[in-house]
Amino acid sequence: MQVHSSGEIANFMNIDAGRIGSFSAFVHDWWKVLIQIVLGLLNLYKNVGLASVAAFIAAVLVMLANVPAAKQQERLLMKLMESKDGRMTTTSEILRNMKILKLQGWEMKFLSKIVVHRKTEEGWLKKFQLVIAMITLINNAGPIFVSVATFRACVIMRIPLESGRVLSAIATIRILQEPILGLPQTISMAAQTRVSLDRIASYLHLNDLQMDMIEKLPSTSKVAVEINNGCFSWDSSSTPTLRDVNFQVFHGMRVGVCGTVGLGKSSLLSCVLGEMYKVSSTIKLLRGRKAYVAQSPWIQSGNIEENILFGKEMDREV
Repeated sequence: MQVHSSGEIANFMNIDAGRIGSFSAFVHDWWKVLIQIVLGLLNLYKNVGLASVAAFIAAVLVMLANVPAAKQQERLLMKLMESKDGRMTTTSEILRNMKILKLQGWEMKFLSKIVVHRKTEEGWLKKFQLVIAMITLINNAGPIFVSVATFRACVIMRIPLESGRVLSAIATIRILQEPILGLPQTISMAAQTRVSLDRIASYLHLNDLQMDMIEKLPSTSKVAVEINNGCFSWDSSSTPTLRDVNFQVFHGMRVGVCGTVGLGKSSLLSCVLGEMYKVSSTIKLLRGRKAYVAQSPWIQSGNIEENILFGKEMDREV
């Protein structure tokens, strides 16, 4: 959760997952386009003979022209999603702390931050749409390019252009127009889906919590929480957030942790819960149930009773 912000996770669920699901409608377009082009070229060969080779080369050139544009589209989409994640993260933080912003009169200051994120996102979006327009232009001009190449080859090879052949060739090229025009949408969806898969994979490949991080103390122990020579970080690759942590909390004690903002008070609670990466140390906790009130509340999609019970059964007698 520390590696990916709440805004990023929201985009994973709302945008990336939906995009991957939508790609299922385009999975079979690759072989359909291939079959349509092969059949169209065979029909064209019956009408104009070897001039169909020029049509084939022209069709291949049109498809190859999409390759660099598709790579550029994938790169711009990654930048666009990163800027969208930043905007969503800032917006989520502002909404969570709206009371403080209202009390301090910081609305316009934080609004300007959202505007900056939005302008950055708009810049990448314009570049992304420009690449899509370029791909569409290439493929819309594709049938014209194929027609010109075919009839030019007929003239060079001195193939007679009778009215029947010309009309049949034009009809065949129009048939080829559909797969060529459908190609940019398929390429666009493939590029977007690949970006979404990479983003979700980066989240799913995060390290799990260390199962051996916490040792349970017997219920007869007077010590409730104990940490010796603790060293903790938010992930295995980052520098330790907490160092040389040593303390004991006995059963029945009330403990207050004081310090300035960013000193590590919340991180200390997180390491006690086992949510941080243990570089070294041993955390010992008393057996039994524990309650934790987070700094930022997390509401389940249910009613008030379900949020209070948090999966437990309701004891109506109490």
